[in-house]
Amino acid sequence: MTHPGADPSWEAMWSRGLAKDSAFDVAGPSQALVAVLPNMKIGPTLVPGAGRSYDAWALAKAGRAVTAVDLSPTAVAEARKELCGREPRSVEVVQGDFFEMELPTQHFACIWDCTFLCALSPDSRERWAARTAALLAPDGELWSLVFPIIEKVGGPPYALSVDLVSSLLEPHGLLPEEVVEMPNGTHMPRLPAAGNTVVKYCRRK
Repeated sequence: MTHPGADPSWEAMWSRGLAKDSAFDVAGPSQALVAVLPNMKIGPTLVPGAGRSYDAWALAKAGRAVTAVDLSPTAVAEARKELCGREPRSVEVVQGDFFEMELPTQHFACIWDCTFLCALSPDSRERWAARTAALLAPDGELWSLVFPIIEKVGGPPYALSVDLVSSLLEPHGLLPEEVVEMPNGTHMPRLPAAGNTVVKYCRRK
């Protein structure tokens, strides 16, 4: 795990003790996910960069079998602790490199990318698009939280825009089908200036 998409600093952050509602942890399901969840496809669902798996559990409660992936072993341990005893038990939390690992499902009906892309080095963006498209079923849906939409240099989180994300996915046949703009700060209230838009991408018909 030496490529730019597998940064060891994430495990370093988690292993120091990442408190809930600090850094990128929002202490519960993203309000952006809550807003679009009723419209999302039912079926095997992937959540990359899942952290404590709040969103994975919300997706499972809505009737999906969910695979939650995180690079950090400590994050995976925290997710399993978070989910322990919760129903339904249809979340599989796995540790590994999203770009290279073998997943229990080869093609997902739905992928929920919530701040995973913005956490990656810009050098990894094209590889993210290719891998995401490869993991999506032919009739699957990618729901991407485009965040933070803001003028800033550096990261993570690295600034994104809907046009940028769409330009990465279009060469792989994924086009925006639904765009849900939300008030700034919806996903992360402690960053009230950061824009957040959820985009549903589907394969070109």
